[in-house]
Amino acid sequence: MDQIGNLELSWAQGYSGGKANYIDKDVICYLCGHNIKFVAEDGAETVFNFPGEGVGPFAAHSLSRCFAVAEQCLNPKIYVFVYPTFRKLSILENGAKLEYSQLFFSSSDFLCSLSGIPEFELTLWNFQNGSKLCTFALSRENIPTSLSFNPGNWRQLCVTTEKTISMLTIEQSDKYYVMQPSVVQFGKFNWPYNRRVRLPPTDPDIEEEDERDREIPTRASTRMTRYTVDVPKAAKAGLVGEMAEQLDDIQDQTDRVKPVSQIWTPIGDLYIGCKGGQLIKVDGETHKAQVIYYPPKVPDTPGSRMSSAGIQRESMVDMKQPVEDVSDMLLEGSVNCIGLHKRGLYCAGTDGTVRLVDVKSSDVNIIEKCHIGVPVTSMAFSPSYRHLVLGSSHGTLHLYEPGAPDSLKLLKDLHHGLFVGISCLPGNEHCVTAREGGELQVWSIDKGHLVSSYNVGVPVFSIACSPMLHVCALGTAGGFIYYLDLTNVEEPRLIQGVKVYEGPVMQLVYQDEGRYLLSASEEGHIFIIDGRATENFKPLAHTETCMEDAKGEIQAVTTYTDAKNTMSVVVTHNTSGNKRMGANCLTTFEVSDDVMRDLRYNCNSLKYDFKDKSIKKVSVKLAVPSYGAAISEGNTMFTMAQNNKAVQQHTLPRLEELPKDLRKFRLEPVSEFQGHQLPGGRVLLSPHHKWLATYGADGSVLLRTIGQMDKTVCITPHDYRIGGVKCMAFGEDSQNIFTTGYDGVLTCYSWNPPLTGRSYTPTGSGKAKSAIEAARAKKSRLMTSQKEENEHLANMADWTPEDIMRPSSDKIPPMSREEKEKVKRDEALERDEIYKTPTPVPEPDATWLQVQELESFKEEDKQYADVKKNLRVSIRDMRRTLQSMLKNNETLPEIEQLNRHEFDLDIEEQLRLQAEADQEVERVREEIEFENLAKMYLREMIKRECWDDMVVKGRAVQAFNSNLEVSNFPMRERLPETVKLIEKVTKRRQVEIAEAKALDDRHIPMPKRKDDELGEGEDDEGREQPSTTGSLGAQYGGGSELFYSQFELHSREQKINQIVLLEDAIYRIKQVFNKDFDELFIKKEQEIGKIKEKNKRIRKIIADLDLAEEVIEPSMGVAEKPETLLTVEDDEVKVERYYTPEQRKAIEKKEKEEEERRARERGDNQRERALNQMMGGVLEIKKEDELKKDVPKPAFMTQKDENDWSEEEQKLAKDYEKKVKDLQEEREKYRKQLETELRKNQSLIQEGMAGFDEMLNTVFMKKIKVMMVIYQEELKILRLRYSLLVEEELETRESELNRLVEHKKHLKTLATQAVMETRKNVDNYREQYDILLAEDKVMDKAFKREFNDVSAVQQDQLYRLFKRRPRALKITRGEGDNITLPNPFADRPSTARQNAQSKAYMDQAMDDLDKQSNCPEGVEPQVWERLCMYRRQKVENENLLKLRAHILAEMQQFQQKRQEEDDQLKNDIDSIGEQLNKLRDDRTRFNLNLEVQLLLKQGQVEVDAGSFIHDYKDSALIHRNVVEDLNGTIKQLGESKIASMVESKDFRKGIIQLEWEHKKMLMVIEDLQNKMKDVQFMKVTREIQLFLNSPDYEGRKSEEVGKLELTILQQKRIHEKTLDDKNKSLRDLERTIKQKENDNEQLLKELEDLNVSVHERRHIEQVNADRRSDAGSEKRYQEIVQRRKLVDLAKAQAQEVAVLRAEVERLRMRTFPALVQVEH
Repeated sequence: MDQIGNLELSWAQGYSGGKANYIDKDVICYLCGHNIKFVAEDGAETVFNFPGEGVGPFAAHSLSRCFAVAEQCLNPKIYVFVYPTFRKLSILENGAKLEYSQLFFSSSDFLCSLSGIPEFELTLWNFQNGSKLCTFALSRENIPTSLSFNPGNWRQLCVTTEKTISMLTIEQSDKYYVMQPSVVQFGKFNWPYNRRVRLPPTDPDIEEEDERDREIPTRASTRMTRYTVDVPKAAKAGLVGEMAEQLDDIQDQTDRVKPVSQIWTPIGDLYIGCKGGQLIKVDGETHKAQVIYYPPKVPDTPGSRMSSAGIQRESMVDMKQPVEDVSDMLLEGSVNCIGLHKRGLYCAGTDGTVRLVDVKSSDVNIIEKCHIGVPVTSMAFSPSYRHLVLGSSHGTLHLYEPGAPDSLKLLKDLHHGLFVGISCLPGNEHCVTAREGGELQVWSIDKGHLVSSYNVGVPVFSIACSPMLHVCALGTAGGFIYYLDLTNVEEPRLIQGVKVYEGPVMQLVYQDEGRYLLSASEEGHIFIIDGRATENFKPLAHTETCMEDAKGEIQAVTTYTDAKNTMSVVVTHNTSGNKRMGANCLTTFEVSDDVMRDLRYNCNSLKYDFKDKSIKKVSVKLAVPSYGAAISEGNTMFTMAQNNKAVQQHTLPRLEELPKDLRKFRLEPVSEFQGHQLPGGRVLLSPHHKWLATYGADGSVLLRTIGQMDKTVCITPHDYRIGGVKCMAFGEDSQNIFTTGYDGVLTCYSWNPPLTGRSYTPTGSGKAKSAIEAARAKKSRLMTSQKEENEHLANMADWTPEDIMRPSSDKIPPMSREEKEKVKRDEALERDEIYKTPTPVPEPDATWLQVQELESFKEEDKQYADVKKNLRVSIRDMRRTLQSMLKNNETLPEIEQLNRHEFDLDIEEQLRLQAEADQEVERVREEIEFENLAKMYLREMIKRECWDDMVVKGRAVQAFNSNLEVSNFPMRERLPETVKLIEKVTKRRQVEIAEAKALDDRHIPMPKRKDDELGEGEDDEGREQPSTTGSLGAQYGGGSELFYSQFELHSREQKINQIVLLEDAIYRIKQVFNKDFDELFIKKEQEIGKIKEKNKRIRKIIADLDLAEEVIEPSMGVAEKPETLLTVEDDEVKVERYYTPEQRKAIEKKEKEEEERRARERGDNQRERALNQMMGGVLEIKKEDELKKDVPKPAFMTQKDENDWSEEEQKLAKDYEKKVKDLQEEREKYRKQLETELRKNQSLIQEGMAGFDEMLNTVFMKKIKVMMVIYQEELKILRLRYSLLVEEELETRESELNRLVEHKKHLKTLATQAVMETRKNVDNYREQYDILLAEDKVMDKAFKREFNDVSAVQQDQLYRLFKRRPRALKITRGEGDNITLPNPFADRPSTARQNAQSKAYMDQAMDDLDKQSNCPEGVEPQVWERLCMYRRQKVENENLLKLRAHILAEMQQFQQKRQEEDDQLKNDIDSIGEQLNKLRDDRTRFNLNLEVQLLLKQGQVEVDAGSFIHDYKDSALIHRNVVEDLNGTIKQLGESKIASMVESKDFRKGIIQLEWEHKKMLMVIEDLQNKMKDVQFMKVTREIQLFLNSPDYEGRKSEEVGKLELTILQQKRIHEKTLDDKNKSLRDLERTIKQKENDNEQLLKELEDLNVSVHERRHIEQVNADRRSDAGSEKRYQEIVQRRKLVDLAKAQAQEVAVLRAEVERLRMRTFPALVQVEH
């Protein structure tokens, strides 16, 4: 294939909203996929195919007319090309390892690049010579959002991220460049660069802390001392290094502005646009920044939904109110793109509006706006600033003329969205593409211009153009195939739409001659549709991919038509469910004209599904999964393998060649050829079936001939990083290749296009002719039918999709067909009629297959109409019979009635309902079981955590007669690690105590003073008292000799050991209390047992006495017996218990056995009978039982009257009465005895309960004290832990300071090296400069020697001409056309432009000086030429000397800055060292300045405590004896003071009285003296005289006031007149000044000429000085000296006269009378 020729890029189209810049005065360039597109304002287009590997960032330089493109590969390069020749200017290498993220030019010869991962470095290049100047590493935390050079000063850059704004200054020392950063400041405080400065919040109303407050520690000290150790937040968090520096950012939750765009001003200021619509202005000199504009809040924005939150409906009045235009505001996204113009700041963004903002005034105002309608992602001015290009992510480019809102012009509109396919129309003049959103676009093949577009309004998935007629078929997401008429390509129209699928149409393929259209979808159906317009594009038939078990997603459809007009179709599909694995099955079938003539015979039914046998359908599995498919003659198929990405060639098997069992058969490839580098892709054959093209995800297209598959031609139109090539198409004559990619770019490649100046090879020419001839032959065959079809196509009416395709939410959905049928069926059943199912009617959105199914149903209805009618009649009779049986069943007795479900004849329905109910019951049961399981798990977890793991279970003891309750301390079992730690600490402490005791024994005992014999905090045995130990733990079982003294806890190990010992003490205290609690608990159990014993007797007595008293029955509650919570009794369950069938059987069996036992007991029981007969049924005779028995009454007393009794009977009666009386007395006596016993037992119970309550109260008070002791011990533990925490914080802070010191030292080493190297370079350069300066002076001195061959006069003339220089070029602002240019930088041209202008001016001026007309008379031409050369050399040396002097000054300045940096680093190291020393002092002081917990009585604390806990920082702890001695001294002194006060009181009383009288007399004397002075010094003024003599003094005063007012008015008029005269004089003076300035300029020019003449005359005078005589010069000199002496004498005399006059005036003033008023 490579012998044919080369494929060259003809054109490319596509724009995704990337950066679009001007590269010439009217040419715009932007990235177009793998290419750079150049578009002129008049519409002319040029495309440049980038030769590098991958396309990275892009930048254009409009002044130098060049552009830079970076590669996208490993070790990428940057290519700089010159426009329009596309000459490669330079290649910039070694700037990044993996990628570049941004490129941007300065206004001069410099380019800056930003590398991506992993460096994130800014690199400065000189793109003219390709040299790398310097680099600067940026932070890897935030990706830069915008970068730019200052157009007026290339040494300034600005880098913005979402969190920072940084300014970079490029400093230069000859050939050494350095980027120095400086932070942009917000607020009044200046921070260094390494200090993180937060950007301002998005809400201006947020009050945030001052930046300086972030360094102030916030921990409040809890130490009771005046000294507090403070550390930063990072040290408290335990962070060191970068995490410590990022802590503020991590904790910052405020929404802050996010810079996204920036632009420089001519004076060096900077405007920055933010994502939220804020505008920031940065001062270029001070680097101070402030937000000059905040967008309005969301609720305040007109038209905002938030402003009407909570309002459900609006009244008509509210709806008619005008809404303010939001285009007058800068909202979120409105300043994503900004540009500076002379009229103001242009802003644009996602809202699609361009606004001109006036930033010169204090308020930000919008003075111009233009609505574009699409989001703006790119904005750039032309070099003249007369046009503005606006790029959008919607694929549009607009031109806008600043100052003319109506001048918006659409330059390009390529639309947006990915391409889904591409195809060519007949005639090889136009190609058609479709995008995902439904946009169809027609392109011209020769120029690539967009001819027209048409939007179908629905998503599109596939596209195909008919080879026969100008029709394009689109497959939509709704299953429709739309047909568009492209006979007039400028006006496409929709002519037909057919729905063939429920899902999207994934594949559309036309037969070679366009007679049939094949479509495929995810459902696995292949439809064959008539592709002719005369047949109205009618679907003909369909088939499925293959067997049921092998259905899957169709991935490729390809066709081939042989000479017999038989179409072979190959379909590949994937059945694995993984689309990336490729197709693993293949289905092939043939469609001939014979099959299509008789479709009813070759189809299975009226659904028109092909018979497999008729179309010879074969389905096999592929041995290797593959992508794509293309079938050629000879049943040859080409695919791309999934495993090795190779191109495979298969030979399709025939039906008769296949084995019977296809499950084990695999289609193996015949051969393999070179493929692509990445899996995935497609295969495509050219229209003449001779060339094979493959394309895939690697972005390349490989072309090869069928005969030579191993030779390929490769092009790379798209980038593999974005997805590579999406689709591809051949031109009708195979001379053009069209590709589209996932980058949204359409490209066209041609075989050696005419613009390249190359032609085909001899072999390629023949192959190209064969392709062209094949296209012509095909066109000839189709010419007749094409003409007929196009005529019919033109007559077809426009087709509009039905409203059903676009459902509206506000319409009420109609009743479905099933619901209507159900209503009619119910009505028929009510009337007892035969219901006939209506003939089905297709739905409006039914597919063609569904319509065919309904047609088949109609045919079946006609065929089986009689059978269905008989069945309906039989069903009606059965229904009537069943209804009669139901009525009879209702009349039967209830026991004979059948249930309703027994009449249900549908047994299957019964079983289904029963199964559904069982499933629901099982589901509910399973849910309940899972819930119970979760609760059981939670119960077990709680039980294990709170009960099982407790050695001492938590319980309480409650009082009998009150609500008092005392609980114990629940205690866990100690872990083995804890026990080992306590043992370890104990042994260590014992060793320490023994060591300290041994050391004390060696010391000589010192005699103690009396005061020290018994310390305040020690007892008789030398042990510490609770006052110094800080707790009462020793009194409650927590004492230990192993405790450290609180005054000895200095080291970390001691504090940790003390914590362990204190925790052990708390454990022991709880154990001691729990023992007391257990005894109390046992006591209560015993008491309850006693009460129960007594209650038995009490109940017996109450029963005997028949009293209605309640018995006190105390019991253990849940708090006292918490284990009862773990078991559930039956009486606690309030619902009926559920028993399983097995449990019910067991219960019934037990009840039966119990009933049998009772029956046996109710039989003849000999034991009970004998007891009743022998002892009356009891074994023991009790007294109370005997007393209950009554005395038997004699029978005669009831049978006879009392008068009829005999004596014996009367005697018996008296005995009976006596016995009854005795019995009553016995009963009463026994009753009193029982009552006494009852009261005694009740009182004993009450006494026992009261005694227990007293014991409980005692234990309760002890519990309070124990809790107090535990809290005291825990407080000590907390204080120790706090001290350990502070120590850790101090260690962390020390580590951070050490790290900073090391970092600063490293920087200091680098800075010192830089200073030394810079100093060395400066010295070397100064030597070179001195040498050059000496050479320049030597050249000046050697002039006479060079021109010694001319006369002295000529030599002088030549020397003057040699010294003559052209005037320097004065570049003033506002010259020429710059006044009218809208370019804001026109007044400040760049340094490169100034240098170029100066050089051109100097060359022209030197040429003027070298003209022969300036040659003096008599000088030979050779001498003049030699002078011109010598002068040029001298001028070049002088210019070089000036340049070297400038460079030397820069180097010295650079050296000074490096020295300042070195000094600053030294100061930083010293400062950190001071902080480190202070921190170590603080740490030492903290360890020595211990915090001690003291336990004092209430009277010993004399500090007034407020409502809260008092802070004892300002208090002092002193000895008690000091206070007592001080109180005694105070009392003694007080008594003596009182006595002296009483004595002095009496004496003082007389003194005060005398002093009062003395003061009174002095005041009287002073009053009289004042009166006398007032009379003496009373002065009668004229005013007083006038007041006394004038009768109308007030009138006189008012008259004087009137005169004064008139005088003031007159003075005002005079003042205004004088002011006007002065202003007039001022204007005259200004005019005079301007005139004088002009005269001065003219005089300056004349002065320069006169200076030249004076120098010339001076030289002439010097030459002729020897020839003239000096006679008279001495005389003139003497006269001048004499005149000078006389002048000095006159000045001295005048000074003496002035002194004498002053003395005379002073003497005169001394004798002058003065009337001075005496002050009093």
